[in-house]
Amino acid sequence: MSNWIDDETVEFELNDRQADFIEAITYDLNAKGVKTAGIVGGIGSGKSFIMAFAMLCSKEDLPKAKGQFACNTVKQFKRSIFPGVKSVWREHFNMTPYDFSTGEGDYCLWKEPPANWDRPWQEPDDWENCISFPNGWVMEVCGYKLNADLHRGRNDDFAFMDEALLFKREWLKILEGRLRANVGKFHSNWHHLFCFFSSPSYGSGGDWMYEVEKLMATEVGRYYFTTITTRDNILFLPPNFIENLKKKLLKIEYAVEVEGKRISRLPNCYYPAFDYERHTDIDEEEIYNPAEGIVTVVDFNARFTSCTNWQNTPHSPLHRCAFDSFVKEPDNDKTMAQTLAIKLREELENRGHKKRQIIITGDRNGNNKSAGSVKKSDGTWETFFEQFGEEFSTHGWDTIIAPIHYNPPKDEIYTLMSDMLSENSEVTPVVLRFSKAHARSTTTSIQMTPITGDYRKDKGSESKPGVAQENATHLSDTVDYYAVYISKPHLAYASSGFDIDFM
Repeated sequence: MSNWIDDETVEFELNDRQADFIEAITYDLNAKGVKTAGIVGGIGSGKSFIMAFAMLCSKEDLPKAKGQFACNTVKQFKRSIFPGVKSVWREHFNMTPYDFSTGEGDYCLWKEPPANWDRPWQEPDDWENCISFPNGWVMEVCGYKLNADLHRGRNDDFAFMDEALLFKREWLKILEGRLRANVGKFHSNWHHLFCFFSSPSYGSGGDWMYEVEKLMATEVGRYYFTTITTRDNILFLPPNFIENLKKKLLKIEYAVEVEGKRISRLPNCYYPAFDYERHTDIDEEEIYNPAEGIVTVVDFNARFTSCTNWQNTPHSPLHRCAFDSFVKEPDNDKTMAQTLAIKLREELENRGHKKRQIIITGDRNGNNKSAGSVKKSDGTWETFFEQFGEEFSTHGWDTIIAPIHYNPPKDEIYTLMSDMLSENSEVTPVVLRFSKAHARSTTTSIQMTPITGDYRKDKGSESKPGVAQENATHLSDTVDYYAVYISKPHLAYASSGFDIDFM
């Protein structure tokens, strides 16, 4: 495909779905007023490329236009989204940011552009979050999570969005109402266009995206929606890319991310109230605080020992799973418990953890003498919990060992977790949030845990060949133990250390 970019003809290729998307916007979305075009794609589908190219198409067709890139937070865009866009612009279109010292570059980032560049019809008052081009096209990054109402006064010519599955429906109403600027100044289908891109959803999050597909059938010229799969982009991927994904991903992950299967709710799941989008809806900067103590919940196993690490500011209902950790084999002359404890302590210290206080809880079986226990010089046996805690106490941490001394029946756990995750129970007014980046194994474990007919966990994945144990049910067990720990503190007992109220 050839495209005219800044007086140069640039040659590049699109896959069929990408080409259809651009063609539909350019020629078919000709209704007056707000128009919507969306594309949902999984791993390696080329979604990020077509988003970056669509921005350039908008720029070429709408000189002196000003619009927005809608996202959760501005920080999220600058750290996670724009580096990919910037890479596409550089690698495929030879475009670089403007350098004020040399006067060279194709677009200006996060400051007012040079005086000789055109300005949009409605110039922004603050350029701090703007991307601008010499022809006056300006895109301002708008974060909706902290205060969506701040954007009600905007007048925009266009709007872009990535990871639309995380964008709330109530924010959408605000965004679409802003597409009202410069009526009659442009004669292009890219004007007053809301253009969204997204990864596929594992649950109900972003269900509004698929409503656009239904509207496309009845309101021709106003809506366009398509999906793009890994196979659609296979000519642009390395050999064996799909085969390697099939080996590494869980069956359901492969179905959703590679084949494009839609799942509104995970079938036969032990945690039906878990919603990935809602329960990971927290900024990474907020989920971990090095000045707070840690509650570590451990699941001991001879072949896979794991833990989740939690924080809770006093008097707050919010409990944050900051990260998970696990080991699959012991270090030399160490037990699995000791190996994981060493790994966790080093990780916390590498993170610059300041408040060296830790509560260690989890499965009561870790407090029993077993084949993995260590016999001390005085003839007594050191349990897994004691081994784990000793690694911290000997390195100057205030340590409490508080294992669950009674494991409630699994049907009680099922009810407890349903109450907590649904967030509408007066009995357990708790809000659980998980780090997207650092607790992904835990959320995958939760999503992939089946239920039996009598409301028990199907733990077959822990012994099934070929299943990565970090995606089996082990880590979800630690979430259960944490739920018991915070809701039924009488079931946990502490030994030595300090006052347990630091959380």
